[in-house]
Amino acid sequence: MSELIPDENREGLDNQSTVMPAPSASGCVPDLRSALRLFLVVFIMLLLFGSIAQAWHFEYGMIITQVIFVLLPAIWYWRRYNLNQVVFSRLKPLQLRYLPVIVILAGAFWLLNMVFATGLVHALMEFGYEPIVVIEPPQNLREYLGYVVVLSIFAGICEEVLFRGTIMPSMENRGLVPAIVFSSLLFAMLHGSLLNLVSTFTLGLVMAVIVIKTGSLWGGIIYHMINNFIAVTYLFIAGQYETAAEVEPQGFIAALPILLLALAGAWFGLRLLHKQTGAEPLLKNRQGWFPRGWRYWPFFAGLVLFILMATLELAIGYKWIDLGGIQ
Repeated sequence: MSELIPDENREGLDNQSTVMPAPSASGCVPDLRSALRLFLVVFIMLLLFGSIAQAWHFEYGMIITQVIFVLLPAIWYWRRYNLNQVVFSRLKPLQLRYLPVIVILAGAFWLLNMVFATGLVHALMEFGYEPIVVIEPPQNLREYLGYVVVLSIFAGICEEVLFRGTIMPSMENRGLVPAIVFSSLLFAMLHGSLLNLVSTFTLGLVMAVIVIKTGSLWGGIIYHMINNFIAVTYLFIAGQYETAAEVEPQGFIAALPILLLALAGAWFGLRLLHKQTGAEPLLKNRQGWFPRGWRYWPFFAGLVLFILMATLELAIGYKWIDLGGIQ
């Protein structure tokens, strides 16, 4: 059994292995279906109560949303199945030697996602789309620090515990790559934005690979925190949530060196991460892209919710409906 191998001798082996927990008192073990039911419950709670809490007060509402509707369901899931968080969720210390590569990857992929999202919005604007202000930019240092706390620290911890520490490992017995891809898709769907679907999906993929390669959930948490910190800082400096409205085609040409630098950073970071872990490539034995049994009703229910939110996003942006204070 891989759990009998000392930690110092199992890196590169256990980082990419699947260790299922012993059955709980009821004889159940977490699996794909239980993870999908958890995802759907969280999705519904966020839609019904999270939006209300954030409308009441953004910072406090975000804390309530992340802790009560994201973190606590994951902890309940751990207790429900009597899980060993160190083994199942990889909740063990991150080796410091991984920090530089995590910083490189976070910076590079944030730039790539920003360029892609900005280009997408700019293309849609050619057909009459008006960007939606989802998050008002922080107006002063106090608000900026508050955003850092709620969007970087709280979101980084709570969302990683749910997705990379609970949902993904529940699927790993059906293949690591399918678990990475499918859990990242669920992560993107939960954010409810069609325009940010690819960017959020990519974010989930990179964090999942980091967690598996480093063998520590803290790798994903730190990456998530850095990514959101960069986004909040950019939001504060730019003074608006989406600057695509002011981007001209010449701006993309001027940004080409930055894009190339980001691509180089992403490639270098992934190569360095692979070299540090010494494990075999994840795609070597990928066993498909989606896990067997993914066609389960909670996924399609979640997909319907996502489509409704994505349709609302487009409807507001194209002025098909007018919800007043949302824009």
